[in-house]
Amino acid sequence: MIKHLRVLVVDDDPAILEVLTAHLLSKGYSVEAKPNAHDALDAVRRSPFDLVISDVRMAGMNGFEFIRIVRANFPSIGIVIMTAFEDEFPLSEALRAGADGYIKKPFSLSKFSLIFERAYWHALKREDWWEQHKDDQERTLP
Repeated sequence: MIKHLRVLVVDDDPAILEVLTAHLLSKGYSVEAKPNAHDALDAVRRSPFDLVISDVRMAGMNGFEFIRIVRANFPSIGIVIMTAFEDEFPLSEALRAGADGYIKKPFSLSKFSLIFERAYWHALKREDWWEQHKDDQERTLP
């Protein structure tokens, strides 16, 4: 398990928000849930997150627009895209928008956990992640 992660979950479906929030909290992560991309963007601007999990199809700003903004302004954040509309929102488009992970709804929590951790490790490979977290590393070293 990866400890001390701050995770933002974005979905207009309250049931998805509830299930994913409960699952991530049970793993020991700090979680914030938002029902749309506009609220999520405000949250990202206000507070740092390690990972963002976003639905694609939402009213107002869709998930691809949201993650393009996040990736452009906060390049070290890991991003997972979720969609029930794989034909309309393919993996290739998610990757071009800046996603580190992609999962098709419906999904099991075990599959979600695998994609979640893989996206986080993918984010760790970026040099900008290490630069952003340099102070955290210095505080935890003996």
